[in-house]
Amino acid sequence: MDIQKLLNSIFFPRKSDFEIDDKDHLVSVDSEVSVGIRLFIKDDSYPTILFFHANAEITHEYDDIADMYNQYNINFIVAGYRGYGISNGTPTMQNSLYDSLKIFNYVIEYLEKINNNNKIIIMGRSLGSTSACHIMNNNENDIDGAIIDSGFATEYPFLLRFGVDPESINFKLSDGFNNLKKIKSFLKPFLIIHADMDEIIPFSQADMMFVESGSCNKDLLKVNGAGHNNVISIARDHYFSKIRDFIESL
Repeated sequence: MDIQKLLNSIFFPRKSDFEIDDKDHLVSVDSEVSVGIRLFIKDDSYPTILFFHANAEITHEYDDIADMYNQYNINFIVAGYRGYGISNGTPTMQNSLYDSLKIFNYVIEYLEKINNNNKIIIMGRSLGSTSACHIMNNNENDIDGAIIDSGFATEYPFLLRFGVDPESINFKLSDGFNNLKKIKSFLKPFLIIHADMDEIIPFSQADMMFVESGSCNKDLLKVNGAGHNNVISIARDHYFSKIRDFIESL
C-alpha cells in the first residue's frame, strides 16, 4: 500500500462561494500556486493568533469566531491549504507542511509592517495541528506559544477509520506528519484543547500530546460533553477566556 497516497487522501478541499474582500490575502507558496489567509486585525498592538483550520473548512467560515477573538483583544489570522476556499492547487501532506512555513513568514513580515511587536501564538485545529506542529518545530524561537485544538499526535485514528491496520502496512510515525516528535521537542508554553467525547480523534491523543510534550509550561483543557465539531459551542466563553488567559501568561 502507498502510505503517502493514503495520507494524502485525508484532505477534503472545498472551494469558497464568498466574495473576496480586504481581509483576504493570497500567499504565494509555489509557482502559480497561492494559499488564502484571512486577517482579522482589530488593533496593531494586540497579540496575534495564526490559526490553521480543520479539514473540509474554509477561512471565510471563521468570521464569527474571529469576532469573538477580537472581543478578547486578540488579533486572529486564519489560514487554509491548497485547493481550499480561495486557494488554488492540490493539497498533499508534504506541500501542506511546506506551505505552513511560507504562510508563517508572510504573517511575520506583515506584522512587522504594521509595527506589531506583541506576542504571536500558533494554533491548529484537527488537521490544522499538522501545520501548527510544523511551525512549532521549525520556528520555535519566533513564536511565544502554541495551542492545539482537537489535534492528533499520531495518524492511527485516521488509519483505523479507513479500516487500515497500521501494523499490517508497516506504518511508522515518521511516515506521517510526525506531530508527536515535533511536540516532544517544543519547549515553549503549550495549551491543548480537546473534547472528551471526540468521535474522530479520541481524547487519548490529547493525553498523549500532554504527557509527551517537552514543555514545562503546558496545560490541557478537557471539554466535557463535546464532540469533534462542537467544542466551542459546548465550552462557550470558557474556550476564549482560557485562550486569553494562556496568552496573558506568556
